[in-house]
Amino acid sequence: MWSNPVGEGANRVTTLIAGRKLGLKNQPGLSTRDAAGANSWPRRVGNLLSAQRDRWILWLALGVIAGAALWLLAPTDPPVWGGAATFCVAGCLGFSFAAWPGKRSDGAWALSRASVAGLFALTAATGLGATAAQVRTTLVASPRIAAEMEGVRLEGWVVSRDTGARPRLKVLVRSLEGADALPRFVRVSAPSLGAISAGRSVRCRVSLRAPDGPLAPGAYDFSRRAYFERLGATGFIWGRCRPALLPPPPGLIDRAVLFVAALRSDLSDSIQEAAPGRGGDIAAALIAGDESAIDPTTNETLFNSGIGHLISVSGLHMAVVGGLVFGALSIFFSFIAPIALRWPVKKIAAGGALAALAFYLVLSGASVPAIRAFVMACVAFGAILIDRPAISMRGLALAAFIVTLAFPESVLEPGFQMSFAATAALVAAFEANRRSALDNALPTPGPIIGGLQWLARSGGVVLVTSLVAGFATDPFALFHFQRFAAYGLVANLAIAPIVSFVVAPSAALAAIAAVFGLAEFPLAVMAWALDLIAAIGGAFGTRPEAVQAFPRPPDLFLPLAVMTIAWACFWRGALRWGALVWAGAALAMYLTVPAPAVAFDGEMRAVFAREAGAHELRLMRNGGRSTFARDRIGAQLGLNLNELEAAAEVENCDDTLCAWRMPSGRTAYLVKQETAFQRACDSGSLVLSPLPAPVGFSMQCAQTTLIDARSLREGGALIYEHHAALRIEHSAPSWIRRPWTPQEAR
Repeated sequence: MWSNPVGEGANRVTTLIAGRKLGLKNQPGLSTRDAAGANSWPRRVGNLLSAQRDRWILWLALGVIAGAALWLLAPTDPPVWGGAATFCVAGCLGFSFAAWPGKRSDGAWALSRASVAGLFALTAATGLGATAAQVRTTLVASPRIAAEMEGVRLEGWVVSRDTGARPRLKVLVRSLEGADALPRFVRVSAPSLGAISAGRSVRCRVSLRAPDGPLAPGAYDFSRRAYFERLGATGFIWGRCRPALLPPPPGLIDRAVLFVAALRSDLSDSIQEAAPGRGGDIAAALIAGDESAIDPTTNETLFNSGIGHLISVSGLHMAVVGGLVFGALSIFFSFIAPIALRWPVKKIAAGGALAALAFYLVLSGASVPAIRAFVMACVAFGAILIDRPAISMRGLALAAFIVTLAFPESVLEPGFQMSFAATAALVAAFEANRRSALDNALPTPGPIIGGLQWLARSGGVVLVTSLVAGFATDPFALFHFQRFAAYGLVANLAIAPIVSFVVAPSAALAAIAAVFGLAEFPLAVMAWALDLIAAIGGAFGTRPEAVQAFPRPPDLFLPLAVMTIAWACFWRGALRWGALVWAGAALAMYLTVPAPAVAFDGEMRAVFAREAGAHELRLMRNGGRSTFARDRIGAQLGLNLNELEAAAEVENCDDTLCAWRMPSGRTAYLVKQETAFQRACDSGSLVLSPLPAPVGFSMQCAQTTLIDARSLREGGALIYEHHAALRIEHSAPSWIRRPWTPQEAR
């Protein structure tokens, strides 16, 4: 019998060109029984698991992130040896199971051995993340003031200058009157900063206090962020800061920081002078990282419309700058025949893009979000240099791994979580689209049809990108900000062409023309485009329904949301549908979480209460002119600005005492003056007051739950009613003791 090799070769070539595999039923020599066995459930499960062979390693990055988060969120400092011991022991056990000799490389025993080795590797990654957090906490440790300081003299050098709604200076401290140990940085505010600019030395009279902790349970912990920024105190200036003739700081790094700060300040002033107005202010934020010049109204409307990410130097800006430089250099060198024929043009362009991004990182201020985006860009362009795919899930995991080891505290920041969630979702969508395109390859069309297809694909890519990124980041925006921009998708679609085709090219042209002193025209074009973007943001962001407020989810909602995104993006095939289980658990938890009956901050500047038989919350107290505490706690409770303005006190409320019935029927009192404590002496009631209660009040009023000035040392609180009992959650309970915990909470 003679075979037909020509026919078999033709079939194989046809199969490869079509991008499809021959069906089992069409293959000669394969019986119907064999085909049925190949399509059986065990075989399908085996094929599904085989498709994940190169995806297991992605979970190690999530393990490092989880380890850093667990160490930072622990109520007390974990043992010094805990993270390192976990990493070493689990790593050795994982390697032992992976290297265990076996007769076969497949089968149940091999799968079990690989699974156990993978679990130990994930545990080792968790220990590595915890170790990184511990090392970072030790390295950034610096003194902080323990008690309030009134009217003390401060000398130092201005690192940054914010001229927004609340003008502020961040000062590198040289001397501080009355301080036992000098904090490295302090941040002070003033009604006006005068002619003080970044990089200059100043002398001020200030009042300082330690950075505040969270306002209420679940609120943002500014004290932890200040610790890692080495910010030892915050406060305000008495009068004005005056220039001082101080020598440069002794450290080389400090002198470099001040030089860059002065350079950024001068650059921002030059941009605003060349392009005055709202567009120029936004251009200064994009190029020099100076967001202080943007007026509060524009800033608010941009965020309300869902395009506030435009003014914060992060992933979008690094992608635009890197992509623009890479594309321009690739085209430029492609037209030079001696270079294009002898040298790898893409690698040269990738190196040039990395150099441009490094310069842009320094110029923009090197904030943590910018550094994170720079690391991700380095991974992408580094992949091009070693002939690997620039966009891949492994590259993203490597970037997350590096950023977490370098800045473990950033894993708790909204920017870190939202940027990596959006990028992971976009990379997963890109991978799925790439496989679909390979499976359905068509002949190259002509120029007209090809141009129409390109336009359709461009619009579709923008739409899909906005949808995917929006769905991936919405759970994190809900958890951290309790808000949803109703027009975010539409606004981002509207500004995408302006950013890509006007803002980015004009910024690049301005950078080139600035060398010859001709940057005014491209800066004017850029400012015009940014002013148009601000107008689009105002059109959407000023509408009453632009921002939808929701109550804050419980703490467990966040890890469930992370698992939803990771499960959907890391796995391939039908296994991705398992993300619906995590998403369902997160949704069920959010819908069933109980609402607090009372909420207040650590100074009772804002006290919210829910009355029996009423759905809306009442604002019992809003002390002082500042509405910061009211707005932040109200946002946690799911109240928008209009609802906060409309919130009124209960009827039985005067200048000394407020009384109301809680949903369970319990009587609650808010005592505003010491003389009203006796009126609140009611058995089984809840008594709140920012004042200290009289001695023996709790003994005199039996079965009364009292929260007064002494209890407020544990911070703000949320009070829940469970049948006849009260459950009180404080923001800074005494059993939480970390290096960044305020002294009064310890």
